[in-house]
Amino acid sequence: MVEMQAALPSVAVQHIEEKPFPPRLDERFAALKQDIIKDVDPMALKQSYERLKTDLANEVDRLERLQQAAIPEVQWADVQANGGRIPDKIAEEARHAGCVLFRGVIPEEQALKWKEELKDYTSRHRTVGGRPLSNPTFWLLYWTRPQVQGRSHPEILKAMDSIMKLWHVEDDSLPIDMDSQVHYADRFRIRRAGDKEYSLKAHLDSSAIERWEDPKYRSNYEAILKGEWEKFDPWRMDNRPDAVTDLYQQQGSCSSFRAMQGWLSMSHCGPGEGTLRVLPSLKLSMAYIMLRPFFLDEELDASEPTFPGATPGKGQFYPTSKFHPHLKQDTSIISVPKVHPGDYMFWHCDLVHEVEDQHNGEEDSSVFYNASIPLCPYNIENMLRMRQSFRDVVPPRDFYRDIGGPYELEREHEDHGAREENILSIEGRRALGLEPFDENEAGLSVGQKNVRKMANDAMRE
Repeated sequence: MVEMQAALPSVAVQHIEEKPFPPRLDERFAALKQDIIKDVDPMALKQSYERLKTDLANEVDRLERLQQAAIPEVQWADVQANGGRIPDKIAEEARHAGCVLFRGVIPEEQALKWKEELKDYTSRHRTVGGRPLSNPTFWLLYWTRPQVQGRSHPEILKAMDSIMKLWHVEDDSLPIDMDSQVHYADRFRIRRAGDKEYSLKAHLDSSAIERWEDPKYRSNYEAILKGEWEKFDPWRMDNRPDAVTDLYQQQGSCSSFRAMQGWLSMSHCGPGEGTLRVLPSLKLSMAYIMLRPFFLDEELDASEPTFPGATPGKGQFYPTSKFHPHLKQDTSIISVPKVHPGDYMFWHCDLVHEVEDQHNGEEDSSVFYNASIPLCPYNIENMLRMRQSFRDVVPPRDFYRDIGGPYELEREHEDHGAREENILSIEGRRALGLEPFDENEAGLSVGQKNVRKMANDAMRE
């Protein structure tokens, strides 16, 4: 190869330039791309992509102007006064942004008390491990008393019920119950002031290549892939619960349908202080992400096995704008407004988000992760696995790969929180598969009744 290059005229060598290209996956992914668009009018898809780029450019300009004002927020007391529903104007903003901040879901004193207890627990059990290994920010803990209490706290469950009302089901005979929650045990973050070690670049949760590879998952984005992205409804629930989000069951996989990601703040934390950043334009950003693999050179091309940012068995990451330049991540991704202990931030499962590289504040940036997970057949399986993890006091399946080496399991600690007396409500017991759901509650749809019966039958097996 060196000899061949040396034989070329010098002018030609100067013009040889390698185009940036995403990592190539297995060749079957080229066939997948071709299959996805085989029945689509190429011109319609190209025109759709051009319309999208125009609208996205205007949207990025809008986000750059608005900054924190692009992220809707509402007082929890106002939601409660509205019958548990987000007021209409804010709900409309939340559906566009793909996120919303609830103010004051939990009293500040309670949130701070949970944080102090978590700090004390980690100081006494240093060998449970975390990320980064040298000085953990994310702790590999799932069943401490504050976590078990938090997941089952009545106000937190009410907040999750309220956020699920942003979604809708067109076919109410489907076995989907957005009024019932299923537990997904996750970790917590206690990030020290001045920390510059921890970094979590722009990404999507709920897996990666599955969005294109699994037919049911892909069906949620059918309008986008047919060249009609304007008709895409990111809040339609019908096909979401059956989508397989963990085809590979490796790092970055997710074994449940998390409709809304969320965390409860346990500290006073603002922009620049190691907080969450989001791209608050759900429909446009998702349409672009789904179409981008077909237009890497701005022309329609399904010949390459490339899905930028999506790797089998790993999370869907966008650490730079290299392959998604029209997102203009430097200006479109915005730090969330200043939060206080007891505030609850929710964001859609398809929303691009990241964490600030540096924490330049004066106190810790601490959150307790708790996603909103509706009752459906796919999540019933997760609920039963979660119940067993609770009983065994071990990490859930999605996180079990993190243990090993010198790490301890929580079950080795006499003061672990995986005890039923720490569950604060009957709804919390139901979410963990420890109490039957009410199949005879007034006003249930056919689908809600059916899925509650399915869940109750599964608990007894």
